Amino acid sequence: MTNKKYQIDDSLGYKLFHASRLMCARLNQNFKQNDFPVTYEQWQILSRLYEENGQTQNQLAILNERDQPSISRLIDNMMKRSLVKRGSHPHDRRINLVYLTEESIQIQHELESLAFKTILQASDGIDEKEMETCLRVLDQVRENLK
Repeated sequence: MTNKKYQIDDSLGYKLFHASRLMCARLNQNFKQNDFPVTYEQWQILSRLYEENGQTQNQLAILNERDQPSISRLIDNMMKRSLVKRGSHPHDRRINLVYLTEESIQIQHELESLAFKTILQASDGIDEKEMETCLRVLDQVRENLK
């Protein structure tokens, strides 16, 4: 432990929280400016379904590190916007799977382009090697706190 005085503005948690909040806000802004009715939270679900369509709500909750009720609400809202649909599991009728709709499949490329645009905006002026180090450090922080 150092004798350094604690300054919230220099705190890792403070910087991570605000950087994350700003990143989410910019992504939401980029989606909205391009007339896509998708929020950051919904984008997380869509991204996982683009990786593997037809997942359980539990799988989506684990992958996105969210609780079941919030995932259920997100999916309900996404169904109202025709972004996802629920379907029965082929071998276990008690389990529902979440699938992309034709509409969400059609907008995949544009959404991914806007996500990349947001990353480029956030990383403007940051050296590629520094970004690799940053991402590796963030992975270690997440691992340390699990």
